[in-house]
Amino acid sequence: MSTSLIPRWAGIGLLVYAVGTLAAAMFTGSPGGEYSAADVAAYTAPGHAPTALVLWYIAALSALALVVFGAGIRRLPAMGRPLSALASIGAAVSITGTWLAGGIAVGMLEGGSAVRSGVAAPVVYLFTEIGHAMSMCGPAMCVGVIGIVLAVRGALPVWLRVVSVIGGVCGILAPFFFTFFLYVLWVVVLGVVILATRRVPAVPRVESAASIV
Repeated sequence: MSTSLIPRWAGIGLLVYAVGTLAAAMFTGSPGGEYSAADVAAYTAPGHAPTALVLWYIAALSALALVVFGAGIRRLPAMGRPLSALASIGAAVSITGTWLAGGIAVGMLEGGSAVRSGVAAPVVYLFTEIGHAMSMCGPAMCVGVIGIVLAVRGALPVWLRVVSVIGGVCGILAPFFFTFFLYVLWVVVLGVVILATRRVPAVPRVESAASIV
């Protein structure tokens, strides 16, 4: 088997997911990692809410692209259906986490100063950090497992099998933060390979005269 069995639009779905997730990770300003009260204040500031909401919308819509990827790998023999289901699970977890972290910004904006002053900064940090784990690390684990299975079952070129095992492990270990960016890089590579792979048109079967008789 090879990536020629996976339709190009599945690769596009994978790339959309990667770009949208990375944009959210880098630019929403959602508190995560080392705790900082200043980061919490900046994220919950009324002026930042529109930026956060737009970026979390992009992240949620990008997570839906995993369903597209899953529909593409569903065509693979034997393992396609369970791997497709795993991609859909990753999308669902990601969207849930996206609105958990994004809902904080929305709630602070709609609730006004009473909510912003009444909710302790560590509580805000805790919920946004949980949102990060669900929106980014949850699907990373699912896609990471998919990559490892594709590599082990030989559904990828030899060089990409090695890269996919490494990238898949990085996805599973995404909560360690630095591995997340290696995982995203692998997802981009896999998406580009699927998109660029040449498809061999199916040759129609011609029955011999003897078989017809």
